[in-house]
Amino acid sequence: MIDHGFSTPKSSQLTPRSIGEYTAGDHRGWIEMDNGEQAVRAEAQELLEQRKYRDALDLLKNRLPQETDGEGHALLGLAHYHLEEYASAVEQYAVALQLDAGNQEWQEMLDAARANTVAEIQVPVPDVYFFDRDKLLAEPIVPDGALPPRPLIVRGPGPLKRLKVILETLIGAILGFITDVLIQLAGKVIGYRGKVWTDWYNRWYLIGTFTLAYLRVVLTKNNLKDTYPKGTLIGFQTPGQSPPEGVTHFRTADGSWNNLADPKEGAAGTRFTRNVENDAIHPETGNILMSPNPREVSLQFLTRQGEMKTIPFLNLWAAAWINFQNHDWIDHGQTLTDEYHEIPLPADDPARERFRQTKMLLPKSQPDPTRRPGQEETPISFINEVTHWWDASQIYGSDQETVDRLRSHDDGKLRINADGSLPVGQNGVEETGFTRNWWIGLTLLHTLFAREHNAICDKLKQTHPD
Repeated sequence: MIDHGFSTPKSSQLTPRSIGEYTAGDHRGWIEMDNGEQAVRAEAQELLEQRKYRDALDLLKNRLPQETDGEGHALLGLAHYHLEEYASAVEQYAVALQLDAGNQEWQEMLDAARANTVAEIQVPVPDVYFFDRDKLLAEPIVPDGALPPRPLIVRGPGPLKRLKVILETLIGAILGFITDVLIQLAGKVIGYRGKVWTDWYNRWYLIGTFTLAYLRVVLTKNNLKDTYPKGTLIGFQTPGQSPPEGVTHFRTADGSWNNLADPKEGAAGTRFTRNVENDAIHPETGNILMSPNPREVSLQFLTRQGEMKTIPFLNLWAAAWINFQNHDWIDHGQTLTDEYHEIPLPADDPARERFRQTKMLLPKSQPDPTRRPGQEETPISFINEVTHWWDASQIYGSDQETVDRLRSHDDGKLRINADGSLPVGQNGVEETGFTRNWWIGLTLLHTLFAREHNAICDKLKQTHPD
């Protein structure tokens, strides 16, 4: 029997000797199978469908004949692919294509395996970790030296300047009140009723402006419902905590102490708020969640028909920018590694044949470990791994340890390489404040903002050398 467990070469060059000296020129790669080999392949396919990938690989390696055909190598490649052994999958699919160069499906699998090999997508980034209940409920601590000392108190302005400030504040309050009244009147009298609000820009300039302002009032009033029990602070914090030194003037890494009366408001490791009341939240599970089948919906709406239709006014920069911004505000953290949503694949789903699967498994989001059974009004809640604030935490980090690691500790700068690129960590991804779902678009934007940060540091030092 042939050993199909190839090593992982740095070169993509194939050696026919490694497949039992069987080459693409022999009968175009097809060998007449006996019943025994057919049975082995059928059993391997069944094991793949049962997600017993290692068993399928061992069966194929030990019982396929030495001079197997392209289909045999493709099955080996698929087993390696499911095991996230992408370099070995590349070798097997490449040999399969030597034996049957016209198989488009194998070519697509080869391309995917090569891309995954280069990207090393099987390497978890960041390292796998889960929310810890005790840490989430702990009081927010600012390490010594994390924040600058409180600024020196400068002597205030004279009597005339103070009077000027008071008058300006009073006039501003009056004008603000008048503006609020006009916004309310405009929104309730000439604003939209039961129509689309988002095309306010199509209305006359002043009416459109007031409509937009009223929309903000309505959204602010009706959105962002607290997900903690009534009468409790964010993160179940103890009331009356004393603010640490520096938080009255400087932001913390984890987003805590922006509200001195509710110190964990908006901090990393606290619950997502919601945009609807609790009685509108109905978490679906089981058959209800799968009806209609999410896979069927995606196939109907997202399957590309013919050539890709390009958008003339949009490019991948938009996708990168949206990705970059979302990482500042939102992330559910590491998905579970042992609990999945099982999505049945329709009978005509092309993934059934290509991947030898009957269902798609999607890992579930982590549950909220801070929930108090029997004391919660909100049916379900989730924890945000990053700060809720618009504070560029995707650049600097959402915890003090990350902030310290990214800093050069020289003139307030971030660490970058001599050529202006970001340092790369041991996991092969650039070191920055947020590294999940990494791709080249994020590399470009993170590099741009890190270099801009350092350029501002240089300018500040030049302007204020003391």
